[in-house]
Amino acid sequence: MQKDNTNIFNFIKDRAPILNVIGEHVVLKKAGLYWKGPCPFHDEKTASFTVSPLKEIFYCFGCHTGGDVITFVANIEHCTPIEAAKHLADRYNIAIPQTVSREVSEQSIDDKKRYFNLCEFFARWAHKELERYPSMTSYLLKRRFNQESINQFLIGYFPGDERAMKELIKEANKHSFIAKDLLDAHLIEQGKTNLYSPFEDRIMFPIRDHLGRFCGFGGRVVKKEDERSKYYNSRENNFFQKGSILFGLDLAKKSIQKAGYAFLVEGYTDCIAMAQHGLHNTVATLGTACTLEHLKLLSYHAHTVYLVYDGDAAGQKAMLRLAELCWQVNLELKTIFLPESQDPASFLETGGDMSAMVPHARDILDFFLSNLGQEFAAQNLQQKLENIKTFLEVLKRFDDPIKQSIFLQKASETFGLPLEVLKKQLERTDRVTQPSPKKEEISPSEPHLFDGVTAVEKKLVCAILNNTLLLQKDEVARLIEYMPSGLQAIIKKLQNAESVHGQKVFTHFFETLEYPEKQLVNRLLLSQDEHSELEDVDQLLLMVEKKYWKMIVNGTKQKIAQAQQDNDAHKVNDLVVSFLKLKDKLIRRGLI
Repeated sequence: MQKDNTNIFNFIKDRAPILNVIGEHVVLKKAGLYWKGPCPFHDEKTASFTVSPLKEIFYCFGCHTGGDVITFVANIEHCTPIEAAKHLADRYNIAIPQTVSREVSEQSIDDKKRYFNLCEFFARWAHKELERYPSMTSYLLKRRFNQESINQFLIGYFPGDERAMKELIKEANKHSFIAKDLLDAHLIEQGKTNLYSPFEDRIMFPIRDHLGRFCGFGGRVVKKEDERSKYYNSRENNFFQKGSILFGLDLAKKSIQKAGYAFLVEGYTDCIAMAQHGLHNTVATLGTACTLEHLKLLSYHAHTVYLVYDGDAAGQKAMLRLAELCWQVNLELKTIFLPESQDPASFLETGGDMSAMVPHARDILDFFLSNLGQEFAAQNLQQKLENIKTFLEVLKRFDDPIKQSIFLQKASETFGLPLEVLKKQLERTDRVTQPSPKKEEISPSEPHLFDGVTAVEKKLVCAILNNTLLLQKDEVARLIEYMPSGLQAIIKKLQNAESVHGQKVFTHFFETLEYPEKQLVNRLLLSQDEHSELEDVDQLLLMVEKKYWKMIVNGTKQKIAQAQQDNDAHKVNDLVVSFLKLKDKLIRRGLI
């Protein structure tokens, strides 16, 4: 079958309007030709995030992030471009014909998709099995899981009998899976004489990644006599890493973005309990300590995270570990300690008001400092020095001098030491070599594209990008060869796209650009309030020709000399006539 010239990216972009896609994540307001809103990629007070529905591009003048609808989804969902394209195809029900070029897809992508599909099948099968066992549904209802949550989180059950295993294999075959697929994913295992599953006789909690793809499972025993560990999670593999997945994030992220903050709890049962009580901006770790990757994921959606941990020693220890990570993400971490012997589920079930706890939450550094300062006076000198050093090493990593000053003052009171002593010690503390991670900003190679470029040149290039018919003007063709190499390369790519693709010029042209070029094009186009009129273009051409006048003179001399050497009298005449016309025009305008 013959392939279409359109690749999968262009095919998707033609069918997933950028305004609709970005509008699901950002509140946009019309501003002239463009739409503007707060940037989802960095914290800002003024709306510098701009979208052009006509050109199908976006650009933030604050953090310099820009691109097309594929770039936006890849950035907002933290996935690869091909995954972003496939995500859009699924979201907007876009069927991709076999004729569309798929050269960017790889076997690993297909393997990942098959694994996710297998997990989704397994989750839905277990959910249906739950319906066959009213006693298990009653068990969940007694544990305060309502039917809405059971359906929303697709809670299931894996019966511990031979019938269930046979039924599972049979149903898997109907969905184009075989027993080996289930074995390879470790959803079932091969025993000495038969197949079994570590999830048998367990309530099943499907785990989805931030894109909503089923990727693993948590299982909880239900029988009192069951001596196995209470919880069992899927084995980690290439597509399921507990340290980088937050339970419930796919369902919670819109609520988190709307509220501006998230609750982080320690398990999926607590997460579901929080959601049932209207706290839909809640996520959970998967029975593991919170990692830097977890915090990074949350920083993409929230400004503040409230850590809701048990008030016991283990909960406090977990908080202390997080305090040493918090400087590495652009997040305000605050601590909420529940009454001793209570977890979020029991706290809410007994009438506790989690929202009322928010105003009393403590900054994690404040908690960290207080913990270090406990019984400080009774400690020996070595312990005191170690605690002070530990605190200053964490504080040193913060870029915010105001935050440093506030906590230095608190440390002075906590440790009973003069503020100036702590300040001097902080200055002497060796700066940690690992830099604070920042969101990916504009490529370092972009600035050179603007080197020596004047405002009128930028306006001219913008006019050409908006109206490719200008490429046919003799003045434009002449000026291109004198432009800085960065702009010259962009316009030549535009010429190539126009000659090949006709109407869909910009979409195909944009695909040919390197990342720095895309950023420059977005920045140029979205910095213009309105399209240049033809008479404005004529004036721009004159202004740019004035700038390049000496180069044009020297270039014309060289071309005339070459034409004379080639005995091409006609070309010599054309060059002279064209040059004199330009010179006369510039003289009459008083530009030379």
